[in-house]
Amino acid sequence: MMIRDYFRKLSSLFSRNRRFPEKKVLVLEGGGMRGIFLTGVLQAFTDRGYFPWKMIIGSSAGALTGSAYAAGQIYLARDAFFTELLSGKFINITNILNNEKHILNLDWMVETIVRGREPVDIARLKKSCPVVITATNCMEGNYPETVYLNSKKDDIYTALKATAAIPFLYRGFVQYRDYQLLDGGLLDPIPYRHALDLGYRQEDILVVVTRKKGYRKKEESFWVKSLYESYYKDRKYRFLVDAMESRFTMYNRMLDDLEGKFSGIDVLYPPDDFNVDRLTRDDRRILHGFEQGVEAGKGFLLSLI
Repeated sequence: MMIRDYFRKLSSLFSRNRRFPEKKVLVLEGGGMRGIFLTGVLQAFTDRGYFPWKMIIGSSAGALTGSAYAAGQIYLARDAFFTELLSGKFINITNILNNEKHILNLDWMVETIVRGREPVDIARLKKSCPVVITATNCMEGNYPETVYLNSKKDDIYTALKATAAIPFLYRGFVQYRDYQLLDGGLLDPIPYRHALDLGYRQEDILVVVTRKKGYRKKEESFWVKSLYESYYKDRKYRFLVDAMESRFTMYNRMLDDLEGKFSGIDVLYPPDDFNVDRLTRDDRRILHGFEQGVEAGKGFLLSLI
């Protein structure tokens, strides 16, 4: 197809939104700085006025980008990845051996990005479709369980902090109501099953992940396990440690089901050369990851013709 034909086709697509299939639920995986891929996808959707959603469900970075998108402010997430999130104020690896200081400074993130000079428009967010934000309730002496916070009902600032509170990287817990919360990605990192549980059909759902197709998580190394076990050494956290150490099997089973049992769900994957990790701070890799997300988003919309 010649370039002019491509853009003619693209223009035709976006001038007749009624031709888009009625997707209803957008599911966004987390992944720290890998969330730049999500931001690129949602930037492409925003630029083309694509917002058919009845619900957005996100974990960690997926919840943050999904909230910005629902509020009509995807640029807040985009700009944060290129500025504030690259600063040493958010990720501080030197604190890894200091149990009193966060490696991920989520309080700073909320105050600087979510409630910053141009804050997330909470009023507009509440008028948009519900954004469901995963978090993990870690009550002492009990096995952790996923809770689903809702932009219509819950405090959005606390929810966005809780869903990103990666165990060990965030010291302690986020207290909310009767919950003691950590990272939403611990038990439900790609929360498409929640959409199915709510009665949506597979063909209603679009999932955007932050790992390339075919990826499978490996068991944590001896050293990482040692850090977890040392920090959560009190026996009252034994079930939390068990969940962290078995997370790779749960995550891989979730991917197996997404690619097999639930193959009717549309999934957007980063390309094989996507090179952004959870803690990446290289601005060139971040920019390339964003561009890859934009291309994936545009490609998805073209596929709907």
